[in-house]
Amino acid sequence: MGELKVTMAKAEGDPAALVVKVSGPLTVQNVGELKASLLQAFEGGEQLCLDLAGVTEVDLAGLQLLCSAHRSSLHLNKHLCITTGDSDIIDTASMEAGFQRHVGCAQDKEKSCFWVGGND
Repeated sequence: MGELKVTMAKAEGDPAALVVKVSGPLTVQNVGELKASLLQAFEGGEQLCLDLAGVTEVDLAGLQLLCSAHRSSLHLNKHLCITTGDSDIIDTASMEAGFQRHVGCAQDKEKSCFWVGGND
């Protein structure tokens, strides 16, 4: 099992946006590291793009953290986008865990839930 790597950088052309790149396993053993980075990112920017293209494994704890990040963004009135590139690992794990939905949760008044119809 590899190690989770999280990097954060300002988005090109938008000083209010941050890009958080994640690579390696997004599992119960290391979601705490990503949670800390996401909390820091929410403090530092109005828009956050979570790039999960490098994720090699995801379990239920990882999926729950992604859902929590979305709910936090709604609560903080910040924009969160999640990208997976060409990888289908997040989409596959979310379908297997029952996270795919037809509508977002009750808090998702802006219809931005990434579990609805896939992640990208």
